Amino acid sequence: MKPFDANSTSAVACVVAPEAIAALRAHPDFGAAMRRSSVGLLSMYQGGHLLNWLMDDRGRLVFGHLALYLHATRDVADASSGLTPTRMKAMCVEMGLCSPGRAGAMLSLMRFGGYLSPDGEVVDRRQRRLLATPKLYSVLRSRWRLHIGAVAPLLPDGAALMAAIDRPEFDNALVITMTEHFRAGFRFIHAAPALGLFGERNAGMLILLSLITAGAEDDTMPPQRPVPISIAALARRFSVSRPHVLKLIRDAADEGFLERIDADSGRVVLKPRLSEATQNFFATMYLFFTDCAREAAKACAEQSRAAG
Repeated sequence: MKPFDANSTSAVACVVAPEAIAALRAHPDFGAAMRRSSVGLLSMYQGGHLLNWLMDDRGRLVFGHLALYLHATRDVADASSGLTPTRMKAMCVEMGLCSPGRAGAMLSLMRFGGYLSPDGEVVDRRQRRLLATPKLYSVLRSRWRLHIGAVAPLLPDGAALMAAIDRPEFDNALVITMTEHFRAGFRFIHAAPALGLFGERNAGMLILLSLITAGAEDDTMPPQRPVPISIAALARRFSVSRPHVLKLIRDAADEGFLERIDADSGRVVLKPRLSEATQNFFATMYLFFTDCAREAAKACAEQSRAAG
């Protein structure tokens, strides 16, 4: 596959306008889109104690995109380009994602898991360039498809965006577009900074998704009526300890995100602050993904015309 031209992407951070967030949240099917994304993410989860120790959920996802970005921007004629441990560690430090040591450990795990493989064609072995495997592409593509597919019915060009995901050249274009915006400063959490309580803890976002999908089908999204919660079940599901989950729930209650109303059954009520934050987060995520998809599709079309 011909490397995507990184110079064709914007280096300016994507800015999601508050009025766009409000308009998307006001759509009558927005809650259904949130549910589709949340249920899909929970079904994709594959846990492990070591992975949870190495990096929080949000960090692992960003790390995977950075790895694919370096792979996609490599120059086959330049052995020092592409995904090397040195470049990956430097990028993780640049973005404040993790330490060099943790980046190296994550690369090792990704190689062990079959997401990365050594580049056997590199002459200079000191560079130790790695290549993204189809397995890594598949994992990230499934997430792009999940979120764009969830919101596509709400958008006039939703079907066209979904069709673009099936084109091989689109993968690199999209990951480069998204990563350039991240490098320029865009962060999902800026739309709902209070959700850092969940995002910075092992399995925190997964526990949040479990809470907001626990309501009845006829309830709102997130639910307004009390929902059941099992500390032990969440701990088992996401490979964390029960004290870890319990502390997160207690801290969320202290921050006004939820109220524990029944200690015996474990039921909780999700407060308006949590509903507001999660809806802002999902709306921002949808707008970011779809804006980047449009940008990537345009760049692919321009490159195709230039190639004749």
